[in-house]
Amino acid sequence: MNWLKYLVGLSAIIVAGCAAYFSVTGLGVLFAGASTSVMIMASSLELAKLVAATYLKQTWDEIKGFNKWYLTISVGILMMITSAGIFGYLSNAFQQQNLQLQQVDREILVHSTKIEQNNSQIQQLSTQITEFNSNQGKIIDGGKVNSRLLRSIDNRDKQIAKLNDKIAKLQADNALENDAINKIKTDNLGLEKEVGGFRFVAEAFGLDLNTVVKFFIFIIVIVFDPLAVALIIAFNGLIGKKNMYGEDEPLVEKNYQIYEDSGKIPTLEVETEVNDGNSIQSFDEADSNKDGIVTEEERRAWYEKDGWKDPYEGKPFYTNPWFDWNKKERWINDRDAINYWLNHMGGNQNAVNEYQKSIKK
Repeated sequence: MNWLKYLVGLSAIIVAGCAAYFSVTGLGVLFAGASTSVMIMASSLELAKLVAATYLKQTWDEIKGFNKWYLTISVGILMMITSAGIFGYLSNAFQQQNLQLQQVDREILVHSTKIEQNNSQIQQLSTQITEFNSNQGKIIDGGKVNSRLLRSIDNRDKQIAKLNDKIAKLQADNALENDAINKIKTDNLGLEKEVGGFRFVAEAFGLDLNTVVKFFIFIIVIVFDPLAVALIIAFNGLIGKKNMYGEDEPLVEKNYQIYEDSGKIPTLEVETEVNDGNSIQSFDEADSNKDGIVTEEERRAWYEKDGWKDPYEGKPFYTNPWFDWNKKERWINDRDAINYWLNHMGGNQNAVNEYQKSIKK
């Protein structure tokens, strides 16, 4: 499972690094008056948060009292500070786009307002032309045609012609205004593409653009830094537990037992296989009298002197049935030996901790 350990470690570094960068930069933006100082402070806090999370994972059972819970609470608060920095960074990034978008909208609004005013005038002029035509038709239908009536009709025709000219001019102005709007939109196609996705979602759900963006930022913030810390803890869990062959193994539940008052570790009783009833063939260095036969007493004496360091049947030295677990100095600094003792010999972690403290003194 080494590939999983490396994959989790790589993911933890990448996510934690990104979270730290966004958070530090975002806090610098939020406190623009002293951005450099704030960024230095935030960087130190980011490092301290990851170190504290690692320390808590590795020594959770050993830390006692105030320090344990203070560090836990501090990591939680620092996660919220990091999330606030990330929120500030993403919000600032969107605001830069939003300001440009608002500027474009204002420019378009100026031309759109002009078009609306022109359309209103065109509507009024069209109404006047309709009234002139209606009144002129009524007079003609009366049948009393004379020179005065003809002059009146001629004047009204001239007025209608002037109104038509004004309408044509206003329509030409509208065409120019529409061309200006199209030019603004064409010049800002890149900006429209950047926020087009958010606009589509906002229009689809009938929401304001800013509301949609805030919602997405909150989703990112909720999973960003907590995921980084969780991966750091998971990575420490993978590298902190190995079996006696040096291979990764899943965490196992320890069977803790309380020592007797003497504090002695139980020794495994075994029967030693012998040849000739009382002796076995062995190495020359164990043959103290050089008679070619090593008695059980000679072999045990040789084992206690130097042989306890040697592997047993290809396995670590502490798996030998003769290994004396009461001689803690032989194995107390060996993490694999401690794990073997805890898992196979009914050991107690508290006893290990107390002994390690005593020899350090």
